[in-house]
Amino acid sequence: MKLANYLNLNNRPIQLSLYLNRTESFREIIHSHQGIELLYVHEGAGRVVIEQQLIDIVPGTLLCFRPYQLHHVRMNTGQGQSYIRSMFLFEPSTLSQYLTPFPSIYQFSLYIWKDPYAVQVIRHPNKEEADRLLQNYNFRLADQSSQDATEENALLLISFLHYLKPIWESQSKAHAHPSMTVSAHITAMLQWIEEHYASEFQLSELAQAVHLSPNHVSYLFRKETGSSLTEYLTARRMKQACLLLRTSSLTVQEIGSRVGFDNFSYFCQLFKKKMGITPLQYRSQRG
Repeated sequence: MKLANYLNLNNRPIQLSLYLNRTESFREIIHSHQGIELLYVHEGAGRVVIEQQLIDIVPGTLLCFRPYQLHHVRMNTGQGQSYIRSMFLFEPSTLSQYLTPFPSIYQFSLYIWKDPYAVQVIRHPNKEEADRLLQNYNFRLADQSSQDATEENALLLISFLHYLKPIWESQSKAHAHPSMTVSAHITAMLQWIEEHYASEFQLSELAQAVHLSPNHVSYLFRKETGSSLTEYLTARRMKQACLLLRTSSLTVQEIGSRVGFDNFSYFCQLFKKKMGITPLQYRSQRG
């Protein structure tokens, strides 16, 4: 499994990938990124880990991942099961420039971007309608030229947010919650990692905190989340490192230490292995 982080939103701040069949090409990736991601599932079933939550995915599920929010999508693509999805990935500060004439949509964009209590998962009440809408958007994208890509993408995204707004508000008011089939043990494990990721990891300490044996902790975590404890812990640390590289003036060595890597050389090697570039190269792309 690979940790990935989208790096090109500075050059392409609004990216659309609509009604795409990912059945053959899907890979499980634990990642975070600087922008907002709206992921709509047309076909497929699976589960997503959004920081301390595990949520079941069914057709018609729409997920909103906030900037630098760690998430891990698992889809069941074996035994004839398909996965078709649409994705909107965008830098919210850039989108805001297009929303001046639309105050209500602007407020909605701020809600999904910054409200810590905002609903992040909805179940679309009319999947067929959403499928037709996003297929139509996809046809429009196929006809656009590279010169007007950002403007066209922005218009389609604004249109989609306008379409989503009443659905999102309705489910928020109804306190709709997606199906969560996660055990109390997994919730406790995720919370423990969130509180201790910057410290030296000891499986025995985690096991003691959740009142299970170390072997059972490792087994249960992989079974429920699809990743090992080490993979998830590394992803959580890298998420924080990326955030600090983009938003702070700390040295790379200080950042490595703050996220749990006392060995500076190892931190740099691991960062390049997971992200594809060095910490300094990543920092230079923050714009």
